[in-house]
Amino acid sequence: MGPSSERLRSLSGRIFTSVLVFTLGIVLVFAVALTSIFYYSYECDAEQALSEAASRAASYLDDAPASDVTTLLSQQFSGVTRYTLISENGLVLYDSQANADQMDNHASRPEVSQAARTGGAVSMRYSDTLGTDTVYAAEKLSDGRIVRLSETRHSLFAFLGEMLLPVVVALVVAAGLVFLLSRILTKHIMKPIDALDMAEPLENEIYEEMVPLLQRIDDQQTLLKKQNKELAEAESMRRDFSSNVSHEMKTPLQVISGYAELMKNDMVLPGDRQKFAGLIYDEAQAMRGLINDVLTLSKLDESAFTREDLPIDVRGVADRMDDRLSSFASDRDVSVKVEGDSAFIRGSETLAEEMLYNLIENGIRYNREGGTVSVRVSRRPAQAVDVVAFREEGAEGAIRELVEVRVSDTGPGVPENMREKIFERFFRLDKSRSKETGGTGLGLAIVKHAVQYHHGVIAVEGKLGEGTTFVLMFPGA
Repeated sequence: MGPSSERLRSLSGRIFTSVLVFTLGIVLVFAVALTSIFYYSYECDAEQALSEAASRAASYLDDAPASDVTTLLSQQFSGVTRYTLISENGLVLYDSQANADQMDNHASRPEVSQAARTGGAVSMRYSDTLGTDTVYAAEKLSDGRIVRLSETRHSLFAFLGEMLLPVVVALVVAAGLVFLLSRILTKHIMKPIDALDMAEPLENEIYEEMVPLLQRIDDQQTLLKKQNKELAEAESMRRDFSSNVSHEMKTPLQVISGYAELMKNDMVLPGDRQKFAGLIYDEAQAMRGLINDVLTLSKLDESAFTREDLPIDVRGVADRMDDRLSSFASDRDVSVKVEGDSAFIRGSETLAEEMLYNLIENGIRYNREGGTVSVRVSRRPAQAVDVVAFREEGAEGAIRELVEVRVSDTGPGVPENMREKIFERFFRLDKSRSKETGGTGLGLAIVKHAVQYHHGVIAVEGKLGEGTTFVLMFPGA
């Protein structure tokens, strides 16, 4: 089940939107800032130009006869710019756009009063009547009179109003360009992401920020491959196991069926009936042993074996198994010796018995005539490296002591390249010899599972031709 549509987000869409909004925001801010700077620059230039014009007018009027000043003003300085001539006491002597006789005294005007003191001044005021800003530039003449020039200016808002259309057009064009640029940039950013080869995540040329994500994907894929491999191996093992079980059971069944048929058809001499019955019994016992081993392994594989946490005296278990196998050892002309002190582990006594029984039986079965099997149980303090190893095997609690069990025989030994394989089901070093000795091929597989059940480890030592030693290590109880 995938995520709902409400939770899905398009990465390319988010990148595109972010780039578009960010760029448009910058363009808009830049446009407003540029317009404002242009307006104030324009105003400053206008004030400067008006001040220079006032200075030129003052120079011109100083050179002209006093009687001709008003005439010159009306003839020479008529136009957009308003000219006003003011006396020392503030009376308006002349105005290019109004009747001077009807105008108020201008002595209190800021630019007039300042020009009277300093010789020149510039000011700007808002006119409620005209609804515009007016810029004034005043210059003092040599005779004390003041000439004032004034021009109306649009306010900032009015200026922006006039600039609205060209600004909007420019913004629309800019928005179109930004849109195209954002699309191109988004495709460029997404190109490496779209080209990702998820089969080999870490082999892609990708952004540094994506490495942790790809590392997690690679780790998950590695784990998944490992799990799939384990499942495939388990399935292969299951098929092989079923095939081997069928094959191993077919032989005794054929023998039993063949001998029984001979006896049923009275094709066996009376004196041989007991012999044939014994053969049938032996084959039935072999089949029984195989079935028991199969059931034990199945329980261990499926973790169906009841988890127990009982104290077990390994030395005591070894002694009991020696007693159970004494007759078998005698028949094989093999001596068994158990050494060591009591040493306790925790777990299942039934499995511990099965484990040591199989190891001792295996040592007897594949030994030479006159050979020996020795079992030595010992204890030693646990080291830090040991604790780590047994923690990996599932051991819990404090581990202060280790119990070591060494089962040695004087048989032919196991080649080094086969020491891992001997724990596989139905694996036999010498198939023909194994048939003769009667082994099921499951004993060591059961031993390995039983060791793991008790959170222990097992290793194989020895030299070819000089015997084999199985070394078992367990956390002490």
